[in-house]
Amino acid sequence: MLKILLIALLMIAVAIIAFLFYQGRASVNKAPPALNSSGALPTCPDKPNCVSSTAAATDDTHYIQPIDAAVSMESIKAAVDKDGGTNIVIDGNLLTATYKSGLFGFVDDLMLQANADHIDVRSSSRVGYSDLDTNRKRVERLRRMLSR
Repeated sequence: MLKILLIALLMIAVAIIAFLFYQGRASVNKAPPALNSSGALPTCPDKPNCVSSTAAATDDTHYIQPIDAAVSMESIKAAVDKDGGTNIVIDGNLLTATYKSGLFGFVDDLMLQANADHIDVRSSSRVGYSDLDTNRKRVERLRRMLSR
């Protein structure tokens, strides 16, 4: 009986791991978010795997402080590169980059948009529901790197 239970648990574990690998690979083919119709960063979906400085300050799940406007896009680009970001593109006042998790290959998108007095930031997962605060931690890590 114990042997059957162990085999069943092993099969479930293999199925979960296979599903996570599939989701990671699927996130690579999913399109990154686009600016909204007014040219601002898109709003976060109703999932806890996204943070944005354009979210309402009362939204504890999604809101994160913008970055100081005194930081140049080139400095941000260098910090994102050092932090493991790839496909880094600066287009005018917008910087976009992607991050890929090591084990399952999940793709996250980072967007920063310079304004007159601050830099709005949005970091989000392409798939899934929870990210275990990965995107929030990424933005806070970049903020620390830029403040040095």
